[in-house]
Amino acid sequence: MPHSRGLSQISRLSIAWTGSTSSTFSVNLTLTIIDNGNTQESATDLECDNSSPPSSPTGQAMPTMEEVEDEEDPRPSKRARCPLCFGGKTKFDEGNDVIVCLDACFTQKHNKQVRDPKFSHPNSVFISPEEVEAWKEHNGLKVPRSVLDGCNNSFTAADENREKASTQFFDSTALMGLLCRHDRILWLANMTTAGERQYYAYALVDKLFQHLPPAYTVGLLYDIGCQLEQSCVKWGFLKEHLPRLAFAISVFHAFGHGWACQCIYHPWKCRGFGLSDGEGCEHFWHSISKLIAFLRVCGHHVRLYTLDSQIQFADNKSLRGYGIWLSRKWNNAQARHQEAQQDVDFSMRSPEFLREQWEMQKHAVTRPLPRQSRSAGQKAVEEALRLCKARDTLHDSIKDLQRVLTCRNSEPYEIAEADLELPELRDRLASVQKSLSARERALGVEGKKRYNHLASSQFITDLMNARALKLRLCQKLQSPSEQKLHNHTESSVKRRDPRIQTLAQQFNQLQVRMAAAVKGHKAPSNAVVPRPIPMDKLFDLDVDDAIWDDIGLGDSNDLVEVPLWLSDEQVRTGIRGILLWDHSVEELQRLRYELSVSGEWFKEEWDTLMFAMSMTDDANLLFQLNERRTNLIRLGLGWTRALSNLPADVRPSFVGPEPAQWTEIELETDADHVELLQEMEEDGYQFDDDDLDMGLVEHMDTLALADAQRFGDM
Repeated sequence: MPHSRGLSQISRLSIAWTGSTSSTFSVNLTLTIIDNGNTQESATDLECDNSSPPSSPTGQAMPTMEEVEDEEDPRPSKRARCPLCFGGKTKFDEGNDVIVCLDACFTQKHNKQVRDPKFSHPNSVFISPEEVEAWKEHNGLKVPRSVLDGCNNSFTAADENREKASTQFFDSTALMGLLCRHDRILWLANMTTAGERQYYAYALVDKLFQHLPPAYTVGLLYDIGCQLEQSCVKWGFLKEHLPRLAFAISVFHAFGHGWACQCIYHPWKCRGFGLSDGEGCEHFWHSISKLIAFLRVCGHHVRLYTLDSQIQFADNKSLRGYGIWLSRKWNNAQARHQEAQQDVDFSMRSPEFLREQWEMQKHAVTRPLPRQSRSAGQKAVEEALRLCKARDTLHDSIKDLQRVLTCRNSEPYEIAEADLELPELRDRLASVQKSLSARERALGVEGKKRYNHLASSQFITDLMNARALKLRLCQKLQSPSEQKLHNHTESSVKRRDPRIQTLAQQFNQLQVRMAAAVKGHKAPSNAVVPRPIPMDKLFDLDVDDAIWDDIGLGDSNDLVEVPLWLSDEQVRTGIRGILLWDHSVEELQRLRYELSVSGEWFKEEWDTLMFAMSMTDDANLLFQLNERRTNLIRLGLGWTRALSNLPADVRPSFVGPEPAQWTEIELETDADHVELLQEMEEDGYQFDDDDLDMGLVEHMDTLALADAQRFGDM
């Protein structure tokens, strides 16, 4: 059977030396072991001769103290949490040094009950309640405030007052986690509030920065990252960390945000994030979902200890899977790079031109309230036109009610309703007429001429009606404030308001009349007819659909020339391609760095382990250290096999063990696998072709042939 003892048996190994002189120094070895929930700690103090470096049990010359630990080492203290994020001797310079994701899970509740005796895991990832309480006492934007308000309405996570769990029945309402891009937990916060309060996020981010060198930058992915940055900018939260902190939205939640928000906060549209998706938290919540029932009723400290133990198990499993993870990410980045290259080639434009068009598009969609940029005279004319139209509408409504009162065929209830509504409409008409007269008097000579000309223009009337219809139509197609994200789907849109098609048809009718006015020279000289809405694509809800553009409905200054990023399909495809191309290149650069870090981390782990083995004669320590050495070789062997399909120039070399040690562990590992497969076959397990490791099958055949020849010779 495969070896049951692994890296998870050793919780912490620390090496410290004091009293160093030119000839001797003192070494303290401390080993913490967790076995069946019991914590054991063993410590040894040694006096060592510094004149000659010690040797490992295999006879290798060991590194000196300076080679094992350098006081100027820039790596953070969280190195043990994720070797790929924090295990390198240098930091990543092509983007954010560390990419983390943040999210809360309200299914991980705990019933309110009497607290059990206090005890904690030696490697707990929970931040203390005092650190959370400290942030509870606390409390120039990239996109318009109206866009952020829309994002706030689309997500329940942005509403701190929304109750997601009752504090009457639960003393712990949720968990909030901070994970790195390799889906490894860095810190957890135990939530006790009914809603998702932002100070939990601030506490976790601040805790991370406390363990990072001053030069490290962090990319933070959060489902409402735009709201979090807004709070930081407005109220000064995390002020000392903001220059080193970049906000983005996790990919899964990005499409629930407005397009302007996506242009700034989508991780695949802003630099520094590569192809990271920020969905590690969702994977973690799923992995511990099987514990929900137990954690709901167990003791408070048992709950925290169980979660810490589960996280330690997941970390060991993740460590063994680094090779597969890196290989899969490399292949995916290569495929995305080729796909992006095809889109760029299709555009027949240079990468620099496409990047320039993307910047123009971002500038256009993130302008704060563009229609407010008109001159005061233009706004006054537009308001006068609106009041004029409101006056005519009220006048027509009053005529209809008067007709009902004078008609002999009117029903009694119709006469009663008209009699009640007529005074109110007359009052509203008088108020509108008074406001309109004031507006007309306020207009200058040029303004009055423009007003008199436009007030009689049917094209302007149709333009204003079309703009209002388009705005209502877009609002109905987007998620309303009190709807869930699943209401973005086509079926729910159709169910929510069957008049959407009617609005689109009315808009198209106005578009036809406006086109006829332009053709008959009955429209302003610079007028542009808006594009019709294709009825067959009304519910596609694609970001590139005609329903979302406002050509012909905006400012007159905007109608002179339609930009290529909006009108040219090749340019639009090229923009998508160049964004994907840039981020796939960035992802490949980051993966190259992480592959290099894996080799550096392995070598340093091996050197430290050999140094520890050479410093002690304690039988218990040596047994555990030998187990760690065996499993470290197993780890390097697994990574080597998983990364064998990568190009030779990016594959790391795992330096340390002798060739004989690699061979011994490889044969032992394969023998364990063979024994496991044989037992599964004896139990009647049927293998599919996808279940079998063909390399292992060939090795089994080789071993069987060697055994047959050996026994045949005997």
